Amino acid sequence: MDLIRLRGIGVSPGIAMGEAVLSTRVLFTARREAVAANRIPAELKRIQRALARTRDDLVQLQADIRSRIGDEPAFIFDAHLLILQDKTLLDGLERIISGEKVKAEWALSQVHQKYEKVFEGLSDEYFRQRKSDVSDVLAKIYRNLEDKAAAQDEETARRILVAHDLMPSEAALRISHGQVLGIALDMGGLTSHTAILARSLNIPAVVGLHDVTRHIRSGDYLIVDGTDGEVIINPPPAVRTEFQGKREKYLSYGKELRKTAKLPSRTLDDVRFTPLANIELPEEVQMGFSYGAEGIGLFRSEFIFLQRTTLPSEEDHYETYFRIAKESHPAPVYIRTIDIGGEKALPQLQIEQEPNPALGLRGIRLSLKNRDLFRTQIRAILRASSLRNVRILIPMVTEIEEVLEVKRLLHEVKAELDEAKIKYDQHIPLGVMIEVPAAAAVTDLLAREVDYLSIGTNDLIQYYLAVDRSNEHVSYLYKPLHPAVLRLVRAIIRTAQREGKGVTVCGEMAADPISALVLLGFGLRMFSMNPIFIPRIKKVLRAVEARTVRRIVNAALELRTAREIEEYIIEKILVKHPQAFLMRHSS
Repeated sequence: MDLIRLRGIGVSPGIAMGEAVLSTRVLFTARREAVAANRIPAELKRIQRALARTRDDLVQLQADIRSRIGDEPAFIFDAHLLILQDKTLLDGLERIISGEKVKAEWALSQVHQKYEKVFEGLSDEYFRQRKSDVSDVLAKIYRNLEDKAAAQDEETARRILVAHDLMPSEAALRISHGQVLGIALDMGGLTSHTAILARSLNIPAVVGLHDVTRHIRSGDYLIVDGTDGEVIINPPPAVRTEFQGKREKYLSYGKELRKTAKLPSRTLDDVRFTPLANIELPEEVQMGFSYGAEGIGLFRSEFIFLQRTTLPSEEDHYETYFRIAKESHPAPVYIRTIDIGGEKALPQLQIEQEPNPALGLRGIRLSLKNRDLFRTQIRAILRASSLRNVRILIPMVTEIEEVLEVKRLLHEVKAELDEAKIKYDQHIPLGVMIEVPAAAAVTDLLAREVDYLSIGTNDLIQYYLAVDRSNEHVSYLYKPLHPAVLRLVRAIIRTAQREGKGVTVCGEMAADPISALVLLGFGLRMFSMNPIFIPRIKKVLRAVEARTVRRIVNAALELRTAREIEEYIIEKILVKHPQAFLMRHSS
């Protein structure tokens, strides 16, 4: 067979080599099958029984994974159980069965289709990846409608799992039985639960391959390079040998990185920097600290809305925030208030479709339009701040008036808590995200109103360069090292420092070795990123002198293109600190 190389997104680093096994997925019925009125009670019992079986299956699977692998991977099923416990799910299914007089299979198909429509139009990767969790739960219920138990897969050989979109429960089940060498998927992204699971268990994985299932048959020999995001089908002996050598080097480098996670966060000239973790789920806290995080730099509170079809209560918010604060204490926890709206629409918010959602009602704009929703979240964050390590972070700020409005609301809620004699951090720090060019232009004014700033480079770069990085026609223009971007980011950092305010970068720039060096050269000292990248960035920053990097970066900013800047920085730093880029492309 001819060798085929497919490019995707590397979500779990490392190299796996072996035979492929294709996974089959549940196909929801497209046939609307009616039932007689006297059969409706039986159909309702079927759906209730299927829900109960699914709950038992998930509890058992979670227990198996916890005993075989540990607590960290098992957290995924807390989210699945929450979805299953949502009363509106059962109510919705029963309403369709009773109202339309149809079989349970059709009701599940309709509910699944509804969620598919909600998620398919989202451009935000984090929200898109929650689709697989809902699909996973609904597929389990669908299977459990059958009275007979599904036959268990007794396959024990370790293979590379190939699928269109792997459900987290299937990945966990196979992984817990030691069956998975690597993972290759048509769908998926960096924040999917399958990706999180693969990373936590050091299983190489590549997702977003689009049509890998069309090219591969069970039994094909594959190389999965989760570092560079590549899958090679039926490679000749020479290529296998090449990747075997690369795999051994990577394993050796991985051991070094794990040691780095526990080392002091200091440059060669003893400049202190602070790595922080961006997380989506409370269960990721311990994983973040195990990778070397010194705090939670960004908790995306949207998680709470994604686990239910109704709006979360104040207690739902509080329990999550306090848990994170307690597990992180005394390290800081930055809780970003809800960043939903526009392209991140969720059904329980009933947000109208907008012609240009990226420039629409999202982030703080949505919160200030929904005061009760926002007040509930602020009360919960304040209540969770009693340990004095919680900070409030406001997303998508455009103007000073928004900040002043938040501060007024914060003052009102504090007064309510004082009257109720509820403890909270009276001096809880308030910060804003710099993601909009307008906010960047008034950094000095914003800095005087808040306690700290956080630069969200992902959105800031997109808005500043007018480039949608998910659009394949223009994504080549998305360049973090573009001279205009670097000048803007440097100006924000310098302004924050001049105003005496802390500043963090929490976008992907913080997790890229070259960009992290540039940020260090600008004077940044707080880097927040996906936990898996922390050891790599610590290794890079520990291998250089901050003063040398500052001199090189300042000179690089006189150059004209992103490519010239990158080449200059690599060349100059390699001369002075060759260890900084050791195994750069394999980390």
